[in-house]
Amino acid sequence: MSRLLRTHAFLLAAFIGQAFPQTAMVSGLVRDSVTLEPLVGANISLVGTNRGDASSVRGTFVIGRIAPGSYTLRTSFIGYAHSEMPIALQAGDSLFLDVLLQPEHVETEEVVTTATRTVRNIADVPVRIEIIPQEEVEEKLLMTPSSVAMLLNESTGMRVQTTSPTSNAANLRIQGLSGRYTQILTDGIPSFGGLASGFGLMQLLPLNLRQVEVIKGATSALYGPDAISGVVNFITKDPGSEPELHAIVNGTTQRGLDIAGFFAHRFEQFGFTILASRNAQALFDVEGDGFGDVAQFERYTFSPKFLWDLSEDVRLRATVGLLQEERFGGVTDEFRRSVGGAGYFERMRTERLDITSQLDWRLAKDDAITVKIAGTRSHRDAHYGGSAFDATQEVIYADAQYSFKTRSHTLLVGTAFNLEDFTDRSPLEGARRSYRFESPAVFMQDEVVLAPNWSLVMSGRIDFHNRFGTFFTPRASLMHRPSALLAVRIGGGTGFKIPTIFTEEAEEAGFRKVHPLNAIHPEKAMSGSFDLNWRVFTEEVGATINIAFYITSLSNALLADGDSLQRDVVYLRNASGSTLTRGGECSVKLTHGNLKLSLGYTYLFGTQSDDGRSYELELNPRNSVGVVLVWEEEEASFKAGIENYWTGSMRLERNPFRERSPGNWITGVIAEKGFGSFRLFVNLENIFDTRQTRFDPLFVGNLREGTIRTLPVYAPLEGRVVNAGIRFVL
Repeated sequence: MSRLLRTHAFLLAAFIGQAFPQTAMVSGLVRDSVTLEPLVGANISLVGTNRGDASSVRGTFVIGRIAPGSYTLRTSFIGYAHSEMPIALQAGDSLFLDVLLQPEHVETEEVVTTATRTVRNIADVPVRIEIIPQEEVEEKLLMTPSSVAMLLNESTGMRVQTTSPTSNAANLRIQGLSGRYTQILTDGIPSFGGLASGFGLMQLLPLNLRQVEVIKGATSALYGPDAISGVVNFITKDPGSEPELHAIVNGTTQRGLDIAGFFAHRFEQFGFTILASRNAQALFDVEGDGFGDVAQFERYTFSPKFLWDLSEDVRLRATVGLLQEERFGGVTDEFRRSVGGAGYFERMRTERLDITSQLDWRLAKDDAITVKIAGTRSHRDAHYGGSAFDATQEVIYADAQYSFKTRSHTLLVGTAFNLEDFTDRSPLEGARRSYRFESPAVFMQDEVVLAPNWSLVMSGRIDFHNRFGTFFTPRASLMHRPSALLAVRIGGGTGFKIPTIFTEEAEEAGFRKVHPLNAIHPEKAMSGSFDLNWRVFTEEVGATINIAFYITSLSNALLADGDSLQRDVVYLRNASGSTLTRGGECSVKLTHGNLKLSLGYTYLFGTQSDDGRSYELELNPRNSVGVVLVWEEEEASFKAGIENYWTGSMRLERNPFRERSPGNWITGVIAEKGFGSFRLFVNLENIFDTRQTRFDPLFVGNLREGTIRTLPVYAPLEGRVVNAGIRFVL
């Protein structure tokens, strides 16, 4: 190939030299210095002139009609160190150059990845990890300062599913599976499971987040139960060398008010961060039918974090989290006064205490020990109509791991222990729904460099559960990098889920008449994925393209018996057949100067086999599209953007009005302008007022008597919302 390219270049040079005898020509080939592969779109120019070219799809370039003289040939390509080469040309010269560019990773910051539990550059990790960087976290902070729900809901392949239209409880679905299969981590420590799952994401604030890491597919190999559909790790900020102060005040047209502040400071060996907030929302009836579409809540959050450098090689972290929330949903005060009765309502009080600690001890350059210990106590005191639900959950989590390197291996071995104690004090069935789970585990991982462009990571975990026995969950992923800008990964893994009453159907029913589990087996899953990540850059335009395909098979899925739901009773049982989800994702990110364009498409199809029949999973849109355009001028401290999201039709259950939902668009516009340390922002969300009550009511039954049955949520509830506020950033 190289000889053929040189021949073509020589012939072209001879032709141009005859046509323009008083000028010279430079041609050549631009290649990656490691893989020797041609680079497409590299910028080649003669410094001080307007003469230049961009490399073709074969990596070749030609600069003709050059006046004789001495020049510097500059070659640049984002992701590579630029090259400058002096050349001297005489009339009629035809010079061929073989330009080799040294690759440089665009991702220069090392990040802690949930895939390997080690500090790794994301470009070098064989497992596919999606990073939501801090700049995107801050963009969503301006839209919903009270939770991370929108941040996740508008990411490709993920969907925040509202499980209760009354209280607005919600969870996160990844690749079409129920939210209970998603493992939520905070700084690598499991959180928001069980009792906290319905409101965990709605109560997590984005103000102190540095980034969010997402792994899709079964990942129980390193994080145990709950990681069947994927893992989401929220990484909080550490104090830096300079003090950081970030405060925000936000108000909405639906009578919401957010006041939050974050402060971080570091001394020589000690540092700390403090997050404090008050988030409030009034009960808001968008439709005017007497039923609140947006639940009322008042929440207080306080979370200090401390860091001590005990020596150059030993660091200790400790975090305390306190949360208290009062939430109310259902009939409005105006409706109660008009009918002279109570009507249907849901009221709940949530209290949560988290204490986490982490010790990092570097034994040598490539040897380290990490120990994590965490404890959580969650309490919910609630009334769902006339039914009381009073429960407490205590969780103790600990793990220790040792990581080290050999010549071509990065090894990790560790052990973990999880204790989950759930006490249900509700009348009637409460005591029978209580449980105490204990699960020690051991795990191991080996990441090996097979060749200069090939790497493989293999991991496995054994959990010893006190109620359901022993589980072995392996996982493997292979990565090939044919060039510094192209990565191809293929992987697969297994996972399992211990059955509990915390399902979407139970949350929708407010735990009214949710019967205890009887003769239920653990859910088990296998998943596989293939993805391609390609970066294409020129001097002015950068593009990142990611294409992924996946499949997950789940056995013993926990289902709510359909006959029982018709009687307003929730019986949970294992499906007799398998659950199968498959699909693909494509995301494209383009940058040109101050302009950023993000495009995303998701195809998803999930089926459930049970009792001799197969049907499509409910509340899973087959097609989803996202388009985000952002203009940002750092010098002018100005940012503006427009977002468009299409959610396709999805199958519905227990909806007497339709079997499939209509597709819908959601459009939003946001702008922010800075004045020194102060920044003013305004956000127009869901401009065209897309909401479910434009298609169907949220419930059936008698609202006055309180005998209603809420319907599954397939579209936004709040409709058009405008919010605005001020930020102070120091």
